[in-house]
Amino acid sequence: MTPDTEHNSQILSIREQSRTLQQVPLEEEVEFSAPPQKGLNFRPILRTVQRKILLIIGITALTTAAGAFLNSKSESTYQGSFQMLVEPVTSEQRRTDPNAIITGDVKDAKGSELDYSTIFEILTGGGTLTEIVEAINVEYPDSGFSPGQLRAGLTVERVKSAQFKGDTKIIQISYQDLDGELVESVLKKTRDKYLKYSLEERKSRIDQGVKFIDEQIPSLQGRVDSLQARLQKLQKQYNLIDPASQGGELFTKVREIETEQLVTSRELEELKALEENLQNQLNLTPNEAIAASALSEDPSYQKLLTDLKTVEIEIATESTRFQPDSPQIQALEEKRQNFQNLITQEILRILGQNTAGAVDNPQVLAYQNPTRLELIKKLVETTNQIEVLETRNQAITKNKNEVELQAAQFPAVAGEYNGIQRQLDVTTKTLDQLLTQRETLRVEAAQNTVPWEIIAEPRVARGPDGKPIAQDGDNKLILAGVAGGLMAGVVLAILWEKLRNIFYSTEDIEDTTKLPLLGKIPREQSLKRAKKATRFGRAMAATHNSYPASSLFLEAFESLYANIRFRFSEQPVRSLVIGSAGAGDGKSVTALNLAKTAAAMGQQVLLVDANFRSTAGLHIELGLPNSEGLSELLENKLTANELLERSLLAENLFVLTSGQPLPDSSKRLASPQMRHLMEKFHARFDLVIYDTPNLIDYTDANFLAANTDGILIVAAVRKTKSSLVQKSLEQLNTFGLLILGVVANQVKSSSLNEPPPPPPEFSSREEEVTEEFIEVMQEKS
Repeated sequence: MTPDTEHNSQILSIREQSRTLQQVPLEEEVEFSAPPQKGLNFRPILRTVQRKILLIIGITALTTAAGAFLNSKSESTYQGSFQMLVEPVTSEQRRTDPNAIITGDVKDAKGSELDYSTIFEILTGGGTLTEIVEAINVEYPDSGFSPGQLRAGLTVERVKSAQFKGDTKIIQISYQDLDGELVESVLKKTRDKYLKYSLEERKSRIDQGVKFIDEQIPSLQGRVDSLQARLQKLQKQYNLIDPASQGGELFTKVREIETEQLVTSRELEELKALEENLQNQLNLTPNEAIAASALSEDPSYQKLLTDLKTVEIEIATESTRFQPDSPQIQALEEKRQNFQNLITQEILRILGQNTAGAVDNPQVLAYQNPTRLELIKKLVETTNQIEVLETRNQAITKNKNEVELQAAQFPAVAGEYNGIQRQLDVTTKTLDQLLTQRETLRVEAAQNTVPWEIIAEPRVARGPDGKPIAQDGDNKLILAGVAGGLMAGVVLAILWEKLRNIFYSTEDIEDTTKLPLLGKIPREQSLKRAKKATRFGRAMAATHNSYPASSLFLEAFESLYANIRFRFSEQPVRSLVIGSAGAGDGKSVTALNLAKTAAAMGQQVLLVDANFRSTAGLHIELGLPNSEGLSELLENKLTANELLERSLLAENLFVLTSGQPLPDSSKRLASPQMRHLMEKFHARFDLVIYDTPNLIDYTDANFLAANTDGILIVAAVRKTKSSLVQKSLEQLNTFGLLILGVVANQVKSSSLNEPPPPPPEFSSREEEVTEEFIEVMQEKS
């Protein structure tokens, strides 16, 4: 959504609210927030700089000249420097560097580097500088050299590599002073002190390193012993040798046991199925089958069975001849009973007491043929195999549970073992490194090699005569003068325009009001001449014919009218109030010429002078009598038809003058009678324009704007106070009054490139009206 479209939508909503303003109590606060400002707006500052460029250039020139003058009066200075390498650059040097040995970083030359900030603080600290100053004062006893003088001219910085774009391990020490010989002497003394400091600091770090290692070794040795004891305890408790391989073997053993258990269970199920089948075929249990097999194979038992069968045959034969109670039958029965007793005794002898119950099944005592004996043998073997497999399965299950328990415990045990082993390795390695480093540091302590190396000796530039060459003048004062002048010029320009508190351009009006700029009205000299002529009593028509307006002035109002007409095409503007923040901004001229332009387009236009606060109203500009007008209408003395005057400037332009103001005429603008009159005007005319007093001093325009389609604000360039406009807009927003836009008046003709464009979108009917508008303007031209 474009800003114009957004503003139009806001206007439509506010217009509906303004219709009901008369029902809202004045005491009730109505808030209308302005559109939010996005980001910082630097355009006003840039325009200020552009307008006051000569002032800014003048101030900058003065400050620059002052800086150049001060720079030329400054005394000549001499400068010299030297460079030092403060860190090893090779891996071998790094491995023997005490700092690397102490920190344990001896892998390569890219280890932890020096704390340059701390080193620089030490090198430029009071203690170091005092020793250098004392050495200088010995060489130059009358120089009065002080630590403050040394600190002011001394610079210590790290050298950067322009080619490889990085910091080097070289530091540069520079010094400047008014005495060239003194500069070179200071640099030499500083070099000697810094080299001495590096040696002392190196020995100090070695001593600290040895002390640190001596403090660490006992605790590390005790930790190594403790870890080794814990490791041995775990090895003994869980029989650990190699946890990695043992863990794999343990889980492999679990899988083998599970496989063996699965095979045993399958065989057991098969044998139980065979046993059940054999039992069904023989109708014998395993115990009964054993008993039947034993009886069938005993000769004595079989002979008794044969004898019993012989007696039973005799009893059957004799029963046909004798009675059951005959002596013969009784003797045979007694004989059979004896055989049965003998058979029972034989069964007990063969089977024993524990299996005597097996004879309850008749199949046990029956004769077992070879086939049944073979099946009985197979049943007995199957039963024995089942018992063996069940015993084996129980043993496998027990072994499996034990191995699974070990496997479940093993990860924790192995983890603990590996953790202890890692700690032991790290601690042992650290202990070995410290022992090695202690010996290395003791060897280093016995050496006197200076760790820092001079890359460039102290040097002051000298001429052919051997005298020091003064340094080129410092341009800092000149640059400070330029920068300060620019800043001061911009600040003064902004303060000057803030103090004047006026609009310098149409862009200032747009930035301040945040409203659409509907028109740019140029300065028009003919208005002043025509106004003077009307004051001397010349006729209105003759005056305007004698002093015609310029084409640029007329085009500006044509553009203003087109913007009002087409920007609000969805809800056309039929009535509007012309207002301004202060007096003399040109609202009356704007109202008159806008009315003339609309009337020239064929619109029935009524121009109402509702400014009771001024005696120099529109009637003077138009040369009309003002004895009767709006004031008399509000007094109900006359009708509107009697007071409307047709203007000589345009056939469709009608004017209602203000009339003779009464003490309460202004208050009557808020009366129901005024609203009734406005409704009649709006119903009769295509466009009604109200000229009103200024918004700051009076509230007359507010009451009229509440019953119109909006208010148009006029602001004069280089005259209207921006603070007054802002205050007026805040008041209008507080009352919820619709603001159509703003018109910039008294704009320089040179700044008018083109009039403000109409809204970007038109309906087909609006395009036709636009064509008619252009045709009419061409005819008028």
